[in-house]
Parts: sequence; structure tokens; C-alpha cells
Amino acid sequence: MFFINDTLEKRQEYIRSFAERGEFVVAVLLAATDFEWTVRRAIIALGSSPTAAIKDYGGALYRRHGLSDYKEAWRIEVKPKHHVNLADLVPTWQFFSESAYKLRHTLVHGTHGSVSEKYAKPRIEAILNASKAIIEFASAKNVDLYSRIKVRQRPKVKHQYLPHLAGE
Repeated sequence: MFFINDTLEKRQEYIRSFAERGEFVVAVLLAATDFEWTVRRAIIALGSSPTAAIKDYGGALYRRHGLSDYKEAWRIEVKPKHHVNLADLVPTWQFFSESAYKLRHTLVHGTHGSVSEKYAKPRIEAILNASKAIIEFASAKNVDLYSRIKVRQRPKVKHQYLPHLAGE
């Protein structure tokens, strides 16, 4: 479906093609999947802790899924180094979190089985814009999320900023 060496434009064009064919549920789910892939890679690539520590037991992404977990993992890993919250980075965070991303949840868990074009399109765009904002932020930090992520062996900031690593 997606490849690591895809571009932002290629992925978003692919996702929008489903909406253009009237397959709005598929477009929403693909947009959400792309967002989750993007935010997780950004947390790993831009984070402060060693790469394994982010993903392993007790790490910011260990068994964490969902928007609130990603927001918290970003706060723990990315904010100490880059001084920006995920909610401040994503355009229209409130609409994105309360409406667009929640649509993914209602579709996946069967609360709704279909969605109209009028309802779906702004939400698809909000999710795509969230992914784009993260990609652009990473790019501004000289990190290409569509290429191999460099493995960090040592923390990028002192542990006093990372209480979960300092044993607090």
C-alpha cells in the first residue's frame, strides 16, 4: 500500500484518489494510517532518547496507540529537544482531534459504517494536513521521515528533561 520511499505528495494523491472515487471510508482510514505512521516515525527520529528506549518496554511509544498517547509521547521525546508540542504543530488541532481523527475511531470500531462526502472530505484533509505539518517540521530539522532513520545510541538531551529515563 505505502512504501518507505514514497513521497508525501504520492501518498496523499493515493489517499485522495479513494475519496474521488467515492470510497470515503477507505480514504479516512488510509489518511489515519498514514498519520499514525508519520507521527510514530517523527517521534523516533526527532526524539531525545536512544531509539530502542523509545520503542522498548517503558518507552514513550511502547504499547501506545491513539492520539492522546502520540501527543504524550511527543511531549516526552520531541518537545525537550525541539520546544514544540504536537498540538501546536498540527493545524486546526481542535478540529483534527475532536472530529477528523475521531472519525477514524468510529469507522474502525463499527460505530459508523459509512460517511457522506460532505462530512468526510474536510476530515480527510485535516488528517492529511496533520501528516504534512509533521513531515514539514521534520524536514526543517533536516530529518527525512521517508528514508532510513538513524539509530541513536545515546540521549540527545540530559536526563533531567526525561523523567521516565531518570527513574522518576
